[in-house]
Amino acid sequence: MQTKQKLELIEQECQIRNDLNKIQFTHYFSNQFMEKNTKFFCIEEFFESVGVTSQNALERLPIEDWEAHVQKSTIFSSWQEMLDCAGQEYALNNFY
Repeated sequence: MQTKQKLELIEQECQIRNDLNKIQFTHYFSNQFMEKNTKFFCIEEFFESVGVTSQNALERLPIEDWEAHVQKSTIFSSWQEMLDCAGQEYALNNFY
């Protein structure tokens, strides 16, 4: 692959990452994604099941409890893995 092509791919990836930062959380974790990969219909149910009903509640939740919730109720081994998978799926469905 030529340098110009590599630079274009890097630029495209940067634009996608920038666009992902502007996505509403509920769109990022679509109901389809949640049903396929978790025990929940939507991201709101996922949060509520562990007592998270606000940003403040999420920030107060110990990371160990959050990771345990992800491992127990999803196919993922960590929150980061879940985020990465949701991002990849969102990008495939909306940018390519």
